[in-house]
Amino acid sequence: MKIFSWNEIEKILESDYSHPYFKNGSGISIGSFDGIHKGHKLLLTTLIEKCRDLHLLSGVVSFLRPLPSLKHSDDYQGDLTTLDLRLKIFDSMGVDFAIIIDFTKEFASIRGVEFLQMLVDSCNMKYIAEGVDFRCGYKGSTDVSSIKYFAESNGVKYDFVEPVYYHIAAGEDERISSSYIRSMVLKHFLSTAQELLERPYSVQLEFESGVENKSGGMSFLKSRINQVLPPCGVYYCIVFQKEVRVEITEQEIIIEPAESSNLFDMANLKSEKVFVIEFQ
Repeated sequence: MKIFSWNEIEKILESDYSHPYFKNGSGISIGSFDGIHKGHKLLLTTLIEKCRDLHLLSGVVSFLRPLPSLKHSDDYQGDLTTLDLRLKIFDSMGVDFAIIIDFTKEFASIRGVEFLQMLVDSCNMKYIAEGVDFRCGYKGSTDVSSIKYFAESNGVKYDFVEPVYYHIAAGEDERISSSYIRSMVLKHFLSTAQELLERPYSVQLEFESGVENKSGGMSFLKSRINQVLPPCGVYYCIVFQKEVRVEITEQEIIIEPAESSNLFDMANLKSEKVFVIEFQ
């Protein structure tokens, strides 16, 4: 999967030539895609399959951090996925390219129609796929009806995908969303989070941010972790396909071998630099 920064896209817009990568056109979906849950996967599958039918490259436009982390920072509980994990999942699903944006004040001021025109001009966008309640542009002022009008006026095909619901109980369904899955993680309903994500909930840590302890494990400050964490307690998780004991306290995450045989391979962590804890 090819990855572009927004700065690279702006350079294409400033140049007098079209980027050869987008010669045959592209289809695009825009969003935070935090967690890449069942609803996101339906949207991305729609994008990929339609682009295949239209002989277009499939691409996503996403952000360094999920937008709620910037727009609702006071009560935001944390991300479900790091950028690195999102990119790996996009790639595994068959997305051809990703454009990653640093959501600055300058970028936030761009009108929705102007942004869509930028994607047409830089990426030769010929198809767009979004959710039925998608909005973009300055203060989210460009809604689906405006996007349809823009698309029809510019020869861009489109699909707007309905949300996916999770059946809780008789007569009770919940729309699958990143915010709902965050609430499940915070309430220790990790099996529900796993079902909606279609994989174990995972937290990515950087080896350099941890401190080795006497038991052969490591401690990490929660203040340096952007992802949402389950409640304080002891969990048995998977790291490098081996079980480890993870204790979450008010201040730290402490990772130790699950058994005295020292299954926790410190040398592995040092060589990888970044590793993932899978909650079971």
